[in-house]
Amino acid sequence: MPRISAPTLVEHRERQRAALLDAVEDLVLETGSTAITVSAVASKAGLARSSVYEYYGSPSALLAATVVDRMQRWTLEVDADVARGRTPAERIELFVRASLDLAAKGAQRLGRVVRIADMPPECSDALAEMHRDMTRPLTMALEESRVDSPDRAADFVIGIVQAATLRIEAGSPRKSETEAAVEFVLRALALPC
Repeated sequence: MPRISAPTLVEHRERQRAALLDAVEDLVLETGSTAITVSAVASKAGLARSSVYEYYGSPSALLAATVVDRMQRWTLEVDADVARGRTPAERIELFVRASLDLAAKGAQRLGRVVRIADMPPECSDALAEMHRDMTRPLTMALEESRVDSPDRAADFVIGIVQAATLRIEAGSPRKSETEAAVEFVLRALALPC
């Protein structure tokens, strides 16, 4: 009987699953490609190749599970951060800061690689819905602040976050880029800085 590395079998299986998803994320970020193999994932996770198939039937299933897991995790982080704001302006500021914190952890890079992957339409649709879930706190704060066309404004704010992310990835200091992005967004929306 195989040895388990946790107090219960359920916890053991959850740890193994988490190790596989972490391995997929690491490989995608290291290589810049979604062309992962079960062997590479197993090796990175420190598991036998056959063990991977106990959890996921293919590399594409591994990739899809990783993206869903990370998007859910990121959405919870952003929601928790934004919920601390008392005013719409504070919530918008916190959204920008939380998004740039995630970008510093590699979220944007993983997203860019996954966007160019050959995903089935149902996966692309699910990812689009998860992205809407992640940006919902921003849109709600924009609606509450009575900004004209909150959906358009949200797209513009996301564009500023993406531009700041690229600058940070190119070597600009994260702190100064974050402050500049927050100030730019709040001024553009005519909200108090």
